[in-house]
Amino acid sequence: PGFVELPLELEDDFAIALLASTVSLTPGTVSADVSPDRKALLVHALDVDDAAALVAEIKQRYERPLKEIFEC
Repeated sequence: PGFVELPLELEDDFAIALLASTVSLTPGTVSADVSPDRKALLVHALDVDDAAALVAEIKQRYERPLKEIFEC
């Protein structure tokens, strides 16, 4: 288990909140914090073998569709 910092491309506060909620609903992960400048999301995962792979998966699976929906 461990913490991973996920750099955010999203800028809309509601979109960031949706991403954080989605991560928390995913089994084995929980959103722990958003940086004050809204540029990073701190994620705790139960199984972190490769932090870069986890970040890439979250960005591709969850953040990218939100970027399209919110056009940001």
